[in-house]
Amino acid sequence: MVPYSGTRTITLIVALATLASNILSALFFYQLPDDPYHLASNFGWYLHFANLLSVFGFIGALRQHAPSVAIFANYLILDTLLSTVPRFLLLLTITSFSSSICSPSNTLPSPFSTSNPNSNPSLSNHLPSLSNTNPSSSLSSLNPGSDDISLLYALAPMRSPHSEYLSQSDFTPESCMRTVYLGQLMLGAGVVVATVLQLVGAMCVRGYARVLWVREMREEEMMEAQMARLVGEGYRDADVDIDEERGGMGKV
Repeated sequence: MVPYSGTRTITLIVALATLASNILSALFFYQLPDDPYHLASNFGWYLHFANLLSVFGFIGALRQHAPSVAIFANYLILDTLLSTVPRFLLLLTITSFSSSICSPSNTLPSPFSTSNPNSNPSLSNHLPSLSNTNPSSSLSSLNPGSDDISLLYALAPMRSPHSEYLSQSDFTPESCMRTVYLGQLMLGAGVVVATVLQLVGAMCVRGYARVLWVREMREEEMMEAQMARLVGEGYRDADVDIDEERGGMGKV
């Protein structure tokens, strides 16, 4: 049907995308270790059920079957509402955890300290190999600051003085916080965009299901009207035959 080709294509794309996403998510959760509440396995069963509904939607869009497409549309809307809560809870959890990424940690040596690493007992315990290194290339040549080091700062690579890449001497706590905030904004924007796209796709699929329902109802009404017309014509033909028979009997 040409008038519905656009929404039908969108429905097919949404069904395939949902099916692929659910399959990949199920494979991911099956790799996780079992927990006391069996959350991973239970969510895996939910994803299998979602895959079944996605197949319903795909086949319904191919065959233009309104009930199958309507079931798939209702699942998408319900899944959008249900998945919004854990998405934002995960975002809040990551946000609260990321606040400690740039916080000082006493378990790592201090790159901001100007003291000799050999004179610091905690530093010698964590990095005993630094006692044989050249003092000019040791951590004491870095910028002064706090006596502790953040996680991202510790992960920053060492580089030569002429290197163009970011190193520990350039990676300050302020730049660490900016990096973390930028990552949080990108993650939050991704969650919002994914939720909006899923909701828009669900509404498009629901609109296509409504179009199919209306078309099927009109076809049923046309068939009923045609049957009524055929029955009426049959009654009229029967009346004509009866009148002709009566007229012939009168002449006799």
